[in-house]
Order: sequence, then C-alpha cells, then structure tokens
Amino acid sequence: MAEANVKNLQGLENFASAIARLCEGNRKNTDDTREQLQRTTVWLTKEMPEYWSNQLRIAQKRWNEAREDLLRCQSRSRADDEESCMVQRKALERATARRVLCEQRVKIIPALASRWDQFMQELSLSLRQMEDLSESQLPLAQARLQRIIATLKQYIESSDLGDK
Repeated sequence: MAEANVKNLQGLENFASAIARLCEGNRKNTDDTREQLQRTTVWLTKEMPEYWSNQLRIAQKRWNEAREDLLRCQSRSRADDEESCMVQRKALERATARRVLCEQRVKIIPALASRWDQFMQELSLSLRQMEDLSESQLPLAQARLQRIIATLKQYIESSDLGDK
C-alpha cells in the first residue's frame, strides 16, 4: 500500500467552508435577482404603460389648448402680420412634439414588454441552473469533501498511533 504524508487538513476544511458560503451566497443572489427582475417586470408591464397613457392624455389636452390659443390669436390678428401669434405657434410646436413623443412611447411599450418577457424566460432557466447548483450539486460536493476529510483524519490518527 502506498504511503501518504498527510499532516494538515486545514486547506480542505477551508475549501469545504468556502463551498458552504458559496451555496448561501448563490441562494441570496438568486433571490435578490428574482426580486429585482419582478420589480422591473411590474415597472415595464404596469407602471410604464399607465404613465405614458396619462402623459399622452395630458399632452393631447395641452395640444388642444395650444391649438385653440393659436386659432384665437389668428382670428384677432391681421392676415398680413406674420409675427403675430409667434408665441402661440411655438407653444403648439412644443405641444405637438410632446404629443408625438407620448404616442411613440405608448406604441413601443408593448413591444418592449414582449422582449422583456422573452428575456425573462431565458434568464429564468439560468437562475434555475444556479439554484440547482446551490441546492444540490454544491451541497453534494461539500458532503463528499467532508467524507474525504473524515477519512483523512482517521488516516492521520492511525498513522500517528502507528508512529508511537
């Protein structure tokens, strides 16, 4: 039988402890990741559509007001006075730009939510793999390492007894 000169198991014991910390860290990280992803999902699928729908209503209202202001101004001013109603024209341009932006956001959010859902499905697989690693594979490796350490401790004790 081959002889081994095993004197110190501290490195293996430290490694077993590191595996336990890794398992716990992975569990915490996957839980935190799921929580953040859930918050993002709620934000993208509920809060953003509501926000931009409300912004579109406000922008439409402001556009109508700006248009009415311009029409009132034009009805009061002379036809040959190009500089009159400049403030109202600029206000209508800004209101139009805001309304267009809001319309674009309202249209694009469902597509973004759909892409997010696809991303979430892919990411969920990776998270499940991380959980499997933390809950089964790493604990099995740690248990096997603990058995090896116990066997080596017995070997050290038996060799210490044989040396005396």
